[in-house]
Amino acid sequence: MYIIDMKFIAKFILMLFYISILTSQIIEEHTLFDEDGNELDVFAYQIPENYNSNNSHPLLVAFHQWGGNQTSPFSTQFDDEANARNWIFMSPFGGSSNNYNHQDAQEWVKLGIQWLEENYNIDSGRIYMVGGSMGGASGAIYANNHLNPSEPMVAATASASGILDCERRAIEMDGNNSMIEWFGGGYDEVPFEYHRNSAVYFADSTQSMHYNLQYTPLYLDFGQTETHRTHAEDLYNLLQGYNHNMWIDTIPIGSHGYSVIDEVHTCDWFSQFQLEDNPDTINLNLDEPSRAYWIEAYNQFSGNDFIRINASIFYGDLWYSPIPWEGYGFFMNEYSNSDSLVLHVLDEEYSTDNNITFYIDGELNNIGFTGPISNGSNIENIHAFIINDDPICASFNFNIDEDNIIWVERYDLYDGICQSYTPYKVSFDFSLPEENDDINQDGIWDILDIVLTVNFIMGNIDPTNVEFNSADLNNDNILDVLDIVTMVNMIMDR
Repeated sequence: MYIIDMKFIAKFILMLFYISILTSQIIEEHTLFDEDGNELDVFAYQIPENYNSNNSHPLLVAFHQWGGNQTSPFSTQFDDEANARNWIFMSPFGGSSNNYNHQDAQEWVKLGIQWLEENYNIDSGRIYMVGGSMGGASGAIYANNHLNPSEPMVAATASASGILDCERRAIEMDGNNSMIEWFGGGYDEVPFEYHRNSAVYFADSTQSMHYNLQYTPLYLDFGQTETHRTHAEDLYNLLQGYNHNMWIDTIPIGSHGYSVIDEVHTCDWFSQFQLEDNPDTINLNLDEPSRAYWIEAYNQFSGNDFIRINASIFYGDLWYSPIPWEGYGFFMNEYSNSDSLVLHVLDEEYSTDNNITFYIDGELNNIGFTGPISNGSNIENIHAFIINDDPICASFNFNIDEDNIIWVERYDLYDGICQSYTPYKVSFDFSLPEENDDINQDGIWDILDIVLTVNFIMGNIDPTNVEFNSADLNNDNILDVLDIVTMVNMIMDR
């Protein structure tokens, strides 16, 4: 006869409980609210066991399948892989168990990532996305719509059975109630909503956003028996030679969704890539006025058509210009459905001896310039001149708006605004910072300058040359605690 020692069993169960606490990852949730306190969305996240706030950590965002929620992706191995690799893991709800990557859901994903960035040390250059089935295209769709380097961007994305072309899938299914609900109608009623919320629109490339995926590495996986595997195969073939970092499963397993994807292989593949946020050549379809890389479109003539931009910036010997010239050139090849562009190029990358000069080639009149080294008060001179004779658009006008954008406009002999294909050069001269100018150039030495310098020292932010010179108060070419001490004394003396 066996005697049951209840105290021993209780101790054993308690021991297992403590072990599970020590060895399991902790899933936390955060709710997003709007300015009026209304709930927007919720997401789950996991901080790796070896998280170190002094180090930046990659972020893996996983999107749930149809019928799931923010905790569903924790049933995959992606959360375990993230923990093992010291990555932060996030899973958005997206507003509904049946959403299809609509604009609100994408905005909530962005807000969730920004909240994590504010509270944890995330490597913004290594944000990866993966999804299964309904969420399978979410990373590519988010990448298409979010190309602003000042906001979260996608370094690489993976799709498991993703619905990459919403219109094609709706036709394959003879309609889809979830898409109708979230896009506001059928594909024949609101086609632009289907196209802007898809990774690609195969039937008409002029109404497709796949161009925007040129610099986003793509991992494409589908199950062996899936009839709509062609979504992945057709996108892979379409982007061959255009996107240089793609992988597609040629020996498929599983049936559908997360069951078809190998978590270890996917994360190993992710690990190769850093975000490309400053390419020399950009080829885009923008669904609304927004910034993409170093260019920003203002205004949109038709809200149901894309803003088309094909442009490039590079440094070289412009031997083919009317007057051969060596330096930086901006070239506009295609531009439609908008009337104003802003170039985010007033940056030290393009500066020589506090001067930035660009050769401008394209039929552009309303063009603006902005960037981190222009604060509105440190510009000594702006000059533009025609490379070749132009009897029509012969003069220039400059003005700086409230957003510190320098607008360059061309005028004819009668002071009327005009457009011309004739290239021109535009040059900006910046004043050198005065000795003891404060670091953030707001004219006041205060705690903000100390915080900025601490971030320089810790490596969280790379200082510009101007910021470094202003922060190096003891002129030893090193930013360290001695500069902080001097700063504190300066502020207290004032």
